[in-house]
This record gives sequence, structure tokens and C-alpha cells, in this order.
Amino acid sequence: MTASSLPPDPPSEDSKQVRAARRALDIIELVAEARLLKHSDIAARLGIPKSTTTLILDTLVRSGYLRRDAFSRAYSLGSRILGIAGRYLSEADIVQISQPVLSRLVLDIDESSFLVQAEGDEVLVMWREVCRRRLTYMFSLGERASITDTAGGLAMLAMRGMAQWAPTLARCGVPAGAEADALIAHLREVADGAVAFRAPGRVPEVASLALPIVNSMGVPLAAVSVAVPAHRLDAPLRERVEAALRIAQADIAGQARALGPQQPSL
Repeated sequence: MTASSLPPDPPSEDSKQVRAARRALDIIELVAEARLLKHSDIAARLGIPKSTTTLILDTLVRSGYLRRDAFSRAYSLGSRILGIAGRYLSEADIVQISQPVLSRLVLDIDESSFLVQAEGDEVLVMWREVCRRRLTYMFSLGERASITDTAGGLAMLAMRGMAQWAPTLARCGVPAGAEADALIAHLREVADGAVAFRAPGRVPEVASLALPIVNSMGVPLAAVSVAVPAHRLDAPLRERVEAALRIAQADIAGQARALGPQQPSL
């Protein structure tokens, strides 16, 4: 038997453990995105054998990372994930600073407000304060969206510099032409100090407005945004929301600068 015809070496225990860990993380991310999934759907979407899926799901449930509904047998995120998220948020200075500011913002305008940070071509919801009048769809903590789909994302993108705008729009699937040209023109306005605006965006019935939060070196840390049902956003309400956003922006940015340089949002 030649060397080339020898059977491949069996996978090492280390490689098996790495693969199992990767699959567990993939399952957690998939359930987080879908919010509720059954065993068969998880196995099918990730291409994992059902027997392996069962073992991983049982381990995650026992560990508290997932929970299984007794009636539907579907899986959702467990309380241990919430604990990890809480510890992460408690260490994020910009989130701590923003929480009371967002609370005051909601009390002032009675519209839901959000703090988002950029990660690559996406924005991540770091905090939210919900008003009495709930939206048709509400972003959850930790939820992601394309950076071009919300005003918060556009506020962050505007601060990255003009050289980044067109390539980012292309990567995010914004077609070249009138739509891209309009967004670039708006990004230029936002970079000059205007309030970012997106409607329609991720949610067709909802309009969003936002301003960036920058550190002492002018690097964007986050964006504070407000979401309003599009049918209610008349000129007086928009003027009121923009004024409240500027107050919130100044408050958060002033406190953030007092802390010194912060980790920029990438």
C-alpha cells in the first residue's frame, strides 16, 4: 500500500472538541437570531446530524445557555446568556452613561430610543428604552442590522469618512445609482452636523433619527437614535425629536469625554 492510498488519520480529540464548541456557538447564535427554534430546524439549518444536535442541545439546556419550552419543545436563549450580557454591558462605560440619558429622552418625547454601536458593516443594539406606544417591531438588545438600514447606522457611517461610504454601501447591497447617490448626499449632511434620518429602513413602517457620539479625538463611539411610526412623524414632531436628540448627544458625549479616550466603534 502506497502512502497516498493510506486512510487519513482519525481526527484528534482536540479537533473534535473544537468542532463541538464551534457547533455549540453556532446553535446559540442561530437561536438568538430566530428567537425560537425546534430541534429539527436547528439540525437542518446548520447541517449537523440530529444525534449530535441532541447531545449539544441537552448540554446547553443543562448549562443554562438555552431553555426548552415544555409544550412546544422549541428552544430559546437561557438565563445564563442574560447574565453574560448583563456583565458585558455593566463594563461598557458608554452604555452606563447612556442609560439615564435615554430614559430622560423617552420621558421627554414619549418615543422609543436606542444606543447602537457599529461592528463592521452592522450596528448592534447596546441599550434601549421603550415608550408607552410600542412599535410594530422593536429591536432587542444585542440585535444586529445592516449599517445602512437604520439612522443609527448612517450616523456612525457618516463619521468614518467619505472614502468609506461608497464601498460600504456596495457591500451592504445598496444598488449604485439614485439610491446610493441619495444616501451619500445624506451622509455628507450628517458629517456636517445634520441629524441622520432613515425611512423606510429595516422596518418599513418605522422612521428613525439619530446622532453620533464621538470621543475626545472625534472617533465615533456609538449613536443615539429614536424610532417613530412613519405615519406620526410630521414636521413638528420631527423638530421636537431632533432637538431632544441633540440634548442627549451633548449629554452623553460630554460624559464620555470626561472619562478619557474610549474604545472606538469599528
